[in-house]
Amino acid sequence: MKSTHTILPIEGKEPELRPIPGKRYVRSLEYEVIANLAMKQFVEGDEVLYEGLLSMPLAERIPGLINEYGLKRAHRLIKMILQEFCYSIPLPKSAKLTETRIAACACDLILAAYEDQLGLEDLIVFFERAKQGKYGRFKSVLTHAAVMQKLEQYRTDRSAAYQKLRMEQEAAYKKMNDIPRIGEVKSIGEIIQRGEVINMTTRQSG
Repeated sequence: MKSTHTILPIEGKEPELRPIPGKRYVRSLEYEVIANLAMKQFVEGDEVLYEGLLSMPLAERIPGLINEYGLKRAHRLIKMILQEFCYSIPLPKSAKLTETRIAACACDLILAAYEDQLGLEDLIVFFERAKQGKYGRFKSVLTHAAVMQKLEQYRTDRSAAYQKLRMEQEAAYKKMNDIPRIGEVKSIGEIIQRGEVINMTTRQSG
């Protein structure tokens, strides 16, 4: 059986060369799923639920993940998150971060994560809100410095939320243990009312 190879150029004619279009970036389904879960869990309306983010175990935050899986893998993951953000900003490609600058910016994000014990969820919530213009718009160009400047706003808000939660916890702890000193007591009745009544016939452990 005679076979023909149609992919070969016809004799006497030059093959037609067509320009290959540039590679189009496609958002990963994995990131969309993770981002949607993070936003549903840690954002309510227009408010970030910092208490949930701050209550995450240290082992599950970026420094802990680096200890567990290594710096290279964490850096690659953060680059992917940053890349998703860059390509979602409605600016020309020439006005966005290059691959080299994305890698450098990811390094600075890791340093910020060590300073504030940030989690991947922190970065995702920040970038998703930055897309919405919550920290200001990128007017004509997306730069490394602009990304870090807007992250600083997020970190400031997160730090303020941490200080508020800490003060509330300390006040609650103080209220639970607020038994007056002997010099401040006016009567034995106050000690009985505010202190613990111990049953002498029952042995207490500890």
